[in-house]
Amino acid sequence: MIAGLILTSDGEKKCNIAFLGDKTETFSVKTNSEIVEKIEEFQPEIVAVNVSSEQSREEFTKGEKDLIESGYSFTPSSSETKKVKRLQSLKAEIEHKTEDLPDFIRFEPHITSEELALDSDKSLESIGVSADNIGSAKEFDAVVGAVTARFYQQNQYRDLGVIVPESLDS
Repeated sequence: MIAGLILTSDGEKKCNIAFLGDKTETFSVKTNSEIVEKIEEFQPEIVAVNVSSEQSREEFTKGEKDLIESGYSFTPSSSETKKVKRLQSLKAEIEHKTEDLPDFIRFEPHITSEELALDSDKSLESIGVSADNIGSAKEFDAVVGAVTARFYQQNQYRDLGVIVPESLDS
């Protein structure tokens, strides 16, 4: 089981989490406690999140500089401090509640979508991912995160501070 998480900067806006196993399941949640409950329920090995838990004193981390040099656009962690702190808090809560902390990796939905040509439910289904339970664009992005986690799990990626799946053409 793997997961993708679109984390928001605060508990007032909905986050979206998707789990890929035998089938695709998506959820909209607000609080870290709700996210922890879902992670406890599904026990993913890897969670791809749309933010890093690492920050740099500089504008860009080393990995983010690598991303820029490779021609990718993204939002640096330095400008998402609330999201970074929320992820750090989430990880601490999961670690407190469970012994099996999943691996957390960073992904950017548009980078994975571009690399794998994932732009519709049909494109997800073409790589074996059911899109039946996807009800919104943010849920789609969470599923894209789970797909990123799958590529990470299968060692088909480049780590540029953000996990970049290897294109299906290569």
